Formats: sequence, C-alpha cells, structure tokens
Amino acid sequence: MYDVIVVGGGPIGCFTAKKIAREGFKVVVIEEDPSIGKPVRCTGLVSWRLKELVPDLPEDVILNVVNRARFYPSDLELKSDKPVFVIDRAKLDVELSKGAMEAGADVRTLTKFEGYERDGFLKVKTNREELQAKILVGADGSTSQVAKSANLDQPDNLLIGMQATVKGEFEPDVVELWFNASPDFFGWVVPLNEKWARIGLASKSKCKTYFERFLKERIGRVEKPDVYGTIRYGLMNDTVSDNLLLVGSAACQVKPFSGGGIIYGLIGATFASSACISALEVEDFSSDFLRDNYDTRWKERLGKPIKKGLRLRRALSLLGSSVSLKLASIFKSRISKWDVDLL
Repeated sequence: MYDVIVVGGGPIGCFTAKKIAREGFKVVVIEEDPSIGKPVRCTGLVSWRLKELVPDLPEDVILNVVNRARFYPSDLELKSDKPVFVIDRAKLDVELSKGAMEAGADVRTLTKFEGYERDGFLKVKTNREELQAKILVGADGSTSQVAKSANLDQPDNLLIGMQATVKGEFEPDVVELWFNASPDFFGWVVPLNEKWARIGLASKSKCKTYFERFLKERIGRVEKPDVYGTIRYGLMNDTVSDNLLLVGSAACQVKPFSGGGIIYGLIGATFASSACISALEVEDFSSDFLRDNYDTRWKERLGKPIKKGLRLRRALSLLGSSVSLKLASIFKSRISKWDVDLL
C-alpha cells in the first residue's frame, strides 16, 4: 500500500513526489515512457523563478540566458530586469526524478496508468500490475487520463505544438515571437547561442503546414521537427475528487498567453504536496478537504494571472489580421517590464 501514487514522471510529478516522500510517506511515480525526460515536449524557456523553486538546480541545466523579447510584426521589444533561462528540459526532468528517488520515492518507467477504483482506498490499474494507495496525483499532462477517469473536465482550448532545433543566425539574448506565423497562437525563436535556436509554433490544426512555412520565412529552409506536444489552457472548475488531485498541465496550470507550464506547475506542485501531506496526517482524503487545502489555495495564487492571460489571448484572437497594428499598444499599456510568467 502506497500513501501516494503520482501518475507522470515529468518535472511536476517528480517535484510533487519529492516533497511528499521526504516527509516519510511512501510514494511511487509511474511513467509510461521508457525513460525520464524523453521524449521532450517543451521549448524550455523559463523565468528566474526556476532557481527560486528548485534552489539546488545544477548549473548545466541552463543552456542560455535571454533578457529581451521581440514581437513580430511590430517594433515592440520588451526587456526583462531578471534572467530568463533556456534550459535542457530532459536534464531538468532527470534531476528532479533523482531528487524524488533520493527523498525515498520509487520511480517506475514503462508503467501506464489505465484507471482506478475506490474501495476505502484506491486500486490503481496499470499495464503491469494493480497498485494500492490512499491518494492519486494526476501529473500526466494536457490529455490527462487521470482527469478523464475522475470525470474532471479539462478546458477545450487545445493546441498542437511543433519545434525544431536549427542552425542559423540569431541574437543570443533575444526571444522572437512571430504573431503572423499561426492563426491561433504564435511562432517562437528561442536562441541557444548565436548559431543555434529552437524554432516552433502552435496551432489548433494544420500545425505542420504553418510550421514549415514559418521555417522557410525565418531561416530559408524546412527542418524536421524534434519536439511535438499539446498545450491546453484555461481555468478548470475543479482539480480534485475524493482521494485524488490534478497538478501541472493536467490541472491546466499553464500560462494562456505563452503556453508555458513549468513554473506554474512547480508552484502548483508546492500546493499539491502540502495538501497531500496534510490529508495523510489527518487521514482525510475527501474532495472537500482536498478542495479547501489544494484547489482553493493554488487558484488564489495562480487564478488571477491565468484569467489575465485568458483575456489577453482572447484579445489577440479577436484582432486577427490587425494584430501587428494593435499588439504594441496592448503590451505597452499593460507591461512595462517583461516578466515571462505574466505573459
């Protein structure tokens, strides 16, 4: 019998598991892929808050530091007073999984969540075996099977993302955001250095078509994508059920404007782990207890910026072809300094 089963071996699941396991509780992380950190489904652009949330982060996780964001097609450029990191996402995942194991959590790969039953405690079915636990944590991303099993509705705002690491000429401290690259989102150029960058975009459909067109425009050729993923954004009505909670992208703890989920997810994991620890200490795993100690609390921290991001995304979608004329005025009136976590 485990105290907690965490579904999803990404950074949010492992961070949650570490915080619970180090308090002496029995925790297992199950991950359906063969190894932690792969395949990569993330651009890897995060704010200075990463070091605040993970103070023991190894320096080699950070590949580059940028401090400017340039918006196309416009003359708008925003500067950040604090560093914005371009990270090795696979290394981040591996380091956080190591931290979870060092804290006492068990991490199992090639183990797929298939459903659960509740009978006083939880019986969690996987492709390998049945596990028992008091709490189930769904950290299994934007198409969460845990959310579906618990009948917790995720928002319909789902985008497909595609990215390639390409050679070209880039300003190493400038992130480029291209709002004419996709009808539903934007294209991005995230530099690793002067010669290499991660170029990608997201859209509701025809992602490959828009992606190839954007590459031709920006670097003059098409490259094979090396990162695929989905982005779901919005504010869920409920992220808990009896004996269960969602965290990270599974809970839509994602910035609606940029689609980034690492920082919001790590913040969510802090609240999730605290709620699990409290529930285990008092043996109360009801949805009411988890709602009061988790759902309400994480929304007090992240609900407002998520709502702001939703309003900004709606405004940009309504602008349509006039985005190049309106974009600068929107940002100049609302954001004087660039904070990637507020976009």
